[in-house]
Amino acid sequence: MANQKLLLLSDTHFPAEHPDYFKWIKKIKSLTKWTQVIHLGDLADMGSLSFYDSSAEMDSPVIEINKAKKSIRKLEKLFPKMDILYGNHDIRVTRKAEKYGIPREYIKDLNHILDIKANWNWHEKLIVKLTNGNRVFFTHHFKSSVLQSSKELGCSFVSSHMHTRAETFYWSSPTSLNFAMVIGSSINPKHENFRYQKHFIKRPIISVASIGYSGYCQPCIHSMPLDNNGRWTGQV
Repeated sequence: MANQKLLLLSDTHFPAEHPDYFKWIKKIKSLTKWTQVIHLGDLADMGSLSFYDSSAEMDSPVIEINKAKKSIRKLEKLFPKMDILYGNHDIRVTRKAEKYGIPREYIKDLNHILDIKANWNWHEKLIVKLTNGNRVFFTHHFKSSVLQSSKELGCSFVSSHMHTRAETFYWSSPTSLNFAMVIGSSINPKHENFRYQKHFIKRPIISVASIGYSGYCQPCIHSMPLDNNGRWTGQV
């Protein structure tokens, strides 16, 4: 596949996405013809199902999931075919069920829960072979050091989960040049679901990533340019 170009989305946390997310991601989509789209997880936030203390102003689970479905409908129209990884927020329903001893047979899968109609395939992990012969291991989260994770796995590695980090590292072996990349997020830090982050010193980095867009099998991070009010400038 000579023109292999992967678009990597991450941590949309619907319905708590950045208010300009869909305008921005449409622009990103139009940059080129993407051969594969991969979402690195945390499609939905499900903040109302958190095990931790949460704001009393947050939506109830029913209201939150209905809002998330509306955002998912928009993403389905943009990307009717997509591979998607389970994030820690995506499995909150399953974790709640396990805590109270509810068997898996009683729980619907995420496509049913989120009413997903598109051809989206869920994965615990995903390995993609690039046209240069190198393999890339995708997962929502493995270790805080993506470079260490990549070296431990012995191949290129991409993860997300850490909203305040978006960076790429390279390392070589006698047989290949590998990269380790962590993508930021697509959240609205002012959303009620992220009120707990209000006093954090580090702020989320709004970004997606790609492989092959900037050069042959090369990784690239596409950050959202923001103005002083935290809104998208319209540039990519």
